[in-house]
Amino acid sequence: MKQIAAALALLATASPVLALSCLPVDPAGMYQIAAEATDRYVAVHGSFLRDGPDIPAEGRESDDATPYGYDALFYGDLGSRVGFRTPVELNVHVGVGCVSVWCGSPPPDGTPVLAFLRVDDNRDYFLEVGACPTTLMMQPTDQDLDQITSCMRGEACEAGW
Repeated sequence: MKQIAAALALLATASPVLALSCLPVDPAGMYQIAAEATDRYVAVHGSFLRDGPDIPAEGRESDDATPYGYDALFYGDLGSRVGFRTPVELNVHVGVGCVSVWCGSPPPDGTPVLAFLRVDDNRDYFLEVGACPTTLMMQPTDQDLDQITSCMRGEACEAGW
């Protein structure tokens, strides 16, 4: 735990010259992170359409490393043990987190994604995109989607990290 705290402190004080290095998370790793979380998540495959301004919008520059969020419409399919075959349209709040000067990259409108959406007790949906993404994959392949389906079935689900 002390090593993690020290690494985060170093990142917080690092100059922009030092690049943030994220370990890539594969679909099985994404699934395992969501499955082990105390929050509830659903897997979806589809696209987002932005439906609102940045929150907070006041004084935010496009290159500002300040966390922000916005509302979006997700349209695509919900994942289950039989695959991504249940069409859904969901209102989602997209939250973009930052570490030092690096912020997450939210999905561009219309780009196919594999995402794990957090669901709260009110059945509101949230996509959390951190500087090192663990809940979002852009342009997933059929193999990526098959891996998530395999994990949901309780079959092979070995993270590649």
